[in-house]
Amino acid sequence: METEELIRRCKSISLEEVEENKFSFKGKIKEKGIKVAAGCLIGKVLQTRGVNTEGLKIALTQVWQTRKEVKIENMGDNIFIFKFGDEVDKRRIIAGGPWHFNQALIVLKEPEGIGEITAQLFTHTSFWVQIKNVPIMCMDGEICKGIGELIGRVEEVDTDRTGDVIGQAIRLRISVDITKPLKKILFIETEEKKKNPSCSRV
Repeated sequence: METEELIRRCKSISLEEVEENKFSFKGKIKEKGIKVAAGCLIGKVLQTRGVNTEGLKIALTQVWQTRKEVKIENMGDNIFIFKFGDEVDKRRIIAGGPWHFNQALIVLKEPEGIGEITAQLFTHTSFWVQIKNVPIMCMDGEICKGIGELIGRVEEVDTDRTGDVIGQAIRLRISVDITKPLKKILFIETEEKKKNPSCSRV
């Protein structure tokens, strides 16, 4: 086909024809879609070989022990949708992670956008991280959170009943970028721009 003819045909496509192929996702329909997505998690099993779907369902059902049924559907490429019948179950599963299957990490996350499977990124997951050798002056919740931010986004700082974080090690729940190496040594620098020789080790 000649270039001129191709251009002519493209120009002949009317705006009305394009509009006919669009679904209007707004109003009550969007509200219903948001409700559906809110009850779901999307996850990927990080292993190169395929995942046995039935085996995954059995294993997670036994471990999670949810109050209501969780529907698990394979979306291909080791990606799964988890539809929860109870919001409490969903929150407990998120907080109880990370989860594994056959020694492979399962990256669970809330669907982003409208939940297009191919648009989801499985780059972060939350871990409880221990930071040892923390100086006494840094044994404060806000300060410990600042230290933890060197690793990733801090979701929670583990404190005692009075809200203190005093101890041999501090525990923080951190959303970690699993595509990058975990930082094992953190440095605390004073106003004199000198690095503390007793660095904190994760």
